[in-house]
Order: sequence, then C-alpha cells, then structure tokens
Amino acid sequence: MISPQADDGDRRGARTAMQISKRDFLLARAVCLVQLGIAGMMALAFGVYVGRPQAYAALFGGLTAVAPTLYFAIRIFVRPADATPQQMVGALFRGEIGKLGLTAVLFWVGVMIFAKQFFALMATYAACLLAYWLVMARVGFDRKQG
Repeated sequence: MISPQADDGDRRGARTAMQISKRDFLLARAVCLVQLGIAGMMALAFGVYVGRPQAYAALFGGLTAVAPTLYFAIRIFVRPADATPQQMVGALFRGEIGKLGLTAVLFWVGVMIFAKQFFALMATYAACLLAYWLVMARVGFDRKQG
C-alpha cells in the first residue's frame, strides 16, 4: 500500500521512494473513486433499462477508464526523493505512453468481448472521463472558498 504520509525522519518533507504527498494522493484517489462511482451508476442504469450484457459492457468501460488512470498516477507520483527534473519528465512521458497503450489494449479487448454492446462501453468510458473535470472543479471551488 502506498503511504500518503511524509517520512517522519525527513524534516524537509522530501519524497522518498514509494511515498507521495498527501495532496497528490488525495487527488489521484478522488479521480479514481469518482470514475468508479460513475461506472457503477452507468452499469446500474444500463442493467435496469437495457439489460445485463450492457451492464457488463458498461463496467468494462469503467475499467477502461480507471485502470489507465491508476497506472498513470502510480508512474507519476511514486518516485525517488532525489529524482532529477529529467527523470520526472521521463516518468511523465513513460506514464502517459503507458496509459495510452493500456487504454488501447483495453478497448481492443472490450471490442472483442462486447462488440454488440459497444455503445454501453463507450458511453461509460466517456462519462468516466468527466471525473477529471469534476474533481478539478471541486478543488478549484474549495480553493476559492478557503
């Protein structure tokens, strides 16, 4: 489990390997949780109104959004304390390339499994992308009020 706590022995608050700042951890967690919530609501709606196969496709659409988000967060936020700016930029590019590749593979698998229910998969994936905007809007509103 990744700890959101800073190392107690480090008074400067530098990040150590396998540790991230609490704010970064909370933002990444919030995006993933909102995506999971959207995926669950979409799957429930498709299941109730259209049918069980569409609900499964919607869940897979949610997985297609959540898994790459989680992968990217781990690649970006978990890094050594002494990482250079070049290493940090490299992690950003590797994380984004991996995220795009994982998304492509998951869509390919989704098409193979849920070709007849592709609308449910795609609609849920698109809805899950709103999680980034919802979380960032919430963070922006919180900063303006506080």
